[in-house]
Amino acid sequence: MLTSSNAVQAYRQVGQQGVSTDRLVLLGLEGILEYLRRAEMAMQAHDLSAKAAAMDRAYQLTAHLLASVDHERGGEIAGNLDLLYRFVLEKLSLANIFDDLEALRACRPVLEDLRDGWRGLLQRA
Repeated sequence: MLTSSNAVQAYRQVGQQGVSTDRLVLLGLEGILEYLRRAEMAMQAHDLSAKAAAMDRAYQLTAHLLASVDHERGGEIAGNLDLLYRFVLEKLSLANIFDDLEALRACRPVLEDLRDGWRGLLQRA
């Protein structure tokens, strides 16, 4: 299992390899979307082990993105990101506890919009 300290260490190592912070955020968002897909498939198949693993990874990645929001320099955007990541975390918790597909599916458009926004930023840079 990936712990928070392991995740931070992994991000630092990738950062040292020349990957920008914006690219890391994009990779994180894409990872969350993939784990949501896996969790939904596992829930539909009643595969509790696969669901738990996918939900755990999605939650960890989202929590990491939330922790990386720079409130000091991010202004209103940072506040909005904070709210969006907290919304996703709440829905992931509900989906996990109650096997709530609708809560899980509510995360997708939020994360897709964020991912598309980060892609746009990277393309302009």
